[in-house]
Amino acid sequence: MKEYRNDDIIVYWFPELCAHPGICLKLLPEVFDLNRRPWIDVNAAEPQAIIATIDQCPSGALRYSLPEGSRVDSDLAGGVGSINFERANPAAVKIKVTADGPLLVEGPAVLVGPDGEVLKEGGRMALCRCGLSHNRPFCDGEHRRQGWKADSEPK
Repeated sequence: MKEYRNDDIIVYWFPELCAHPGICLKLLPEVFDLNRRPWIDVNAAEPQAIIATIDQCPSGALRYSLPEGSRVDSDLAGGVGSINFERANPAAVKIKVTADGPLLVEGPAVLVGPDGEVLKEGGRMALCRCGLSHNRPFCDGEHRRQGWKADSEPK
């Protein structure tokens, strides 16, 4: 984890979680710039803009908190990007990675397709993680028939 701070905000970056979709780069390029070192400049925009951008990070690799004495309204800093979000909002959904099999989802969840269409609502789902299913994103057991192993090379 790397930390970037000023008097009003602390930004945390967990590189091992980053899926590199580039949302931060597109939304706030003055703060997030891969061609600069350090690549995060917390002084390049207002903390509220940084918070709004980090709240849109899909992987959770970017997080934030407010240091003691910050001039930022703490009510603005309680979003999904807050370093304390999980503590304040315990998980209702559990996703289990099975050995050489699907992702098992338990708990109230809504699965939304790329076009925004709701594919399934419910408390249990088995989602394909091998890419071989004929019913993606749902698992149809094709991984077993094809002999897919999680740590093997793709066919």
